[in-house]
Amino acid sequence: MHQRITFIFSFLISSFCAFAQTDAELDPNSKEVQEMQETSKNTVGIIKVKDSIYMIQGRGGNIGVCVGENGIFMIDDKFPETSSSVFQKINTVSNKPVELLVNTHHHGDHTGGNAYMANTGALIFSHDNARKRILNSYTNAALKVHQQKIDSIIDRQGDKITSGEVRKDEVRNAERIIGTLEDFVNIPNGALPVVTFSEDITFYYNNEKIEVTHTPKAHTDGDVMVYFTKSNVLHTGDAYISNGYPFIDSKNGGSLNGYMESLEKVLRIANEDTKIIPGHGNIASIEDVKYLKSMFRYLKGQIAYQIAAKKTEDEVVAMRELTKEYDDKGFGDNFITTESFVRTLYKELSK
Repeated sequence: MHQRITFIFSFLISSFCAFAQTDAELDPNSKEVQEMQETSKNTVGIIKVKDSIYMIQGRGGNIGVCVGENGIFMIDDKFPETSSSVFQKINTVSNKPVELLVNTHHHGDHTGGNAYMANTGALIFSHDNARKRILNSYTNAALKVHQQKIDSIIDRQGDKITSGEVRKDEVRNAERIIGTLEDFVNIPNGALPVVTFSEDITFYYNNEKIEVTHTPKAHTDGDVMVYFTKSNVLHTGDAYISNGYPFIDSKNGGSLNGYMESLEKVLRIANEDTKIIPGHGNIASIEDVKYLKSMFRYLKGQIAYQIAAKKTEDEVVAMRELTKEYDDKGFGDNFITTESFVRTLYKELSK
């Protein structure tokens, strides 16, 4: 029985897939199996990139860690539920505290561990826009709940709501009962960056000059890259990902042209020897970035041509030959599918 459980656990860790029940002695709904499933979801691994800089992979965005005499400088922190695993991995390379932490942008797979890390003593930095959008995520969640409660009270009034002014009065009356929107906003202690900047910022830490550079309107409007000048290691956040189609979050300030400009910025910073930690994927080189840049340029031209030829979005999505080279490399097998990426480019180029 013990051997069977060990085998199943190893299978879960290597595959990151849902557990398939093959042993009649194990109930798939048992606490034992559920714990193994949760462990597989939150497993993270740490690898050395160069010198004293490491990358932590696994579920969520890639984390960068610089260890040294001063302490630990960290880039991003994944999801809340992976925080303890991340902290354990950091402790395998250094018992120094995490003193400084930079969020490359606001998405929860890069900032979800903020509260955990802040409560261990980390001081968190981000671009102005990234902090605003983290704050908005909590406000928007509260707004939805608050509005539902307001609506449930007002709906009981029925025909009594005869005008916009009457409705405003009823909203104020409802808020006296349930509270205002601010009462519903629940931000975990430490979740928000403490220090923000509008453009770039430089750190001098662990015998490294660390340059943090804003890449406007790329993946989002709050993206930054982090360059360790001595070690020649660049963490790009999601302004570059390897082995996949990137996410252009237009709802949060991202854009096609901005993303292409962010790739140009990577190429200006990096050289042939630079180790690149992408927001997602494996450690990359400057040649990998050049390839993604060429993909953007090719698809931009092809899709723009089809738009000029009056092809609809669905018609262009159906032209699988456009993306065949990249699909064959598995680019569409990740979070952003081929269809999603093509639709994003079509919408951007149609503006």
